[in-house]
Amino acid sequence: MATAVAAPWRRTFLTLCAAQAMAMLAFGMALPFLPLYIQELGIADPREAAAWAGVMSACGMVVMATVAPIWGALADRHGRKAMVVRALFGGGAVVALMGLARTPLQLLVLRTVQGAFSGTVSATRTLVASVAPAAELGFALGTMQTAAFIGTSIGPLLGGLIADRFGYGIAFGSTGVLLAAAGLAVLLLVREDFTPPAPAAAGTAGGLRGVLRLVLDVPGLAALIGTLFFVQAGMNAIGPILPLFVQSLLPPDATDVAALSGLMLGATAVTSAVAAGVAGKLGDRVGHERLLAVCAIGGGLLYFPQALVTTPQQLLLLRACLGVFTGGLFPGVMATIALRSPASRRGLIFGVTATATALGNAAGPLVSAWVAGAYGLRAAFLVTATALTAAGVWVAIALAPRGPRKPR
Repeated sequence: MATAVAAPWRRTFLTLCAAQAMAMLAFGMALPFLPLYIQELGIADPREAAAWAGVMSACGMVVMATVAPIWGALADRHGRKAMVVRALFGGGAVVALMGLARTPLQLLVLRTVQGAFSGTVSATRTLVASVAPAAELGFALGTMQTAAFIGTSIGPLLGGLIADRFGYGIAFGSTGVLLAAAGLAVLLLVREDFTPPAPAAAGTAGGLRGVLRLVLDVPGLAALIGTLFFVQAGMNAIGPILPLFVQSLLPPDATDVAALSGLMLGATAVTSAVAAGVAGKLGDRVGHERLLAVCAIGGGLLYFPQALVTTPQQLLLLRACLGVFTGGLFPGVMATIALRSPASRRGLIFGVTATATALGNAAGPLVSAWVAGAYGLRAAFLVTATALTAAGVWVAIALAPRGPRKPR
């Protein structure tokens, strides 16, 4: 009987891993090149292009943050598979349309709309957490993160090559096709044994007050959500300006800026994939909270020398080293959240964590774009280094295990 039970969940799990890898590959083919695409649409000044890219990322993430708990609550009521399919097909359609944009304003509107329909990572994590046995939950979420990093490692390089040779419109259109293919695979191959909750149970945690009560009732969840925000802000702050920074390190007549930028992002993702593969087991051994703090502090410290590089080779080496720490961040924190959360409310809780992640995604690029515009591209690395290092210190303090108080 154990084999009969195990086989279906593993098939579903492997399908979701493949779909997640394909989704992250697809998004990596297009979204990292927004600053360069904006320049092609008429914003020639790099600082102004960085500002546009920051606003676009912020708008999309703010919308995603707003709707994530709603999608999560719907997942608890109607099933988690439907939310994965929605995110893949919806996100794919909007990104494909972004390839047809003719002005920065059109691109801004579409990037904002995309935030309402995407959210593949949160939706897939929720489904995996609902089908995986509790004893293998950390392994499953860690492997999912590895799959995401594998996709992220290939996507920017592939997208950069396509953009350099065929244009950014083709890169965005290819992203839409791949996301639709991943959605079709989930629709046809993934099985979910979902039992809708009773109407009374479904409404017990509704509304903002119910969400806040749920967050406060789960031990350590509030601290973990705050950690996700600051870590995500620090990790994604460089996204809108990295292609422009790479461009500044190259000769004025260089023609492979997009491909080299993709290589930078891909190198970080490759080392992150390797780190994520072992983070779950290491976290079980030394404690997920401790590992999270070490990875956040280490990642923050590695941003300082990136502000001082003078060649693309130096930046590539530091970005690859950075991935060792960023890869260890998310498997531990998501496994901790899943294991501490009631199974019937995981959709909502993962939706709340997606809100924190999206707000961090919005705040980081927006702040870095403003800093880059006001003080230069290198200053954004210094601000990111400070924020991520501070987040690691806060994690170490907020989530440190506390023993029983000594009697007075």
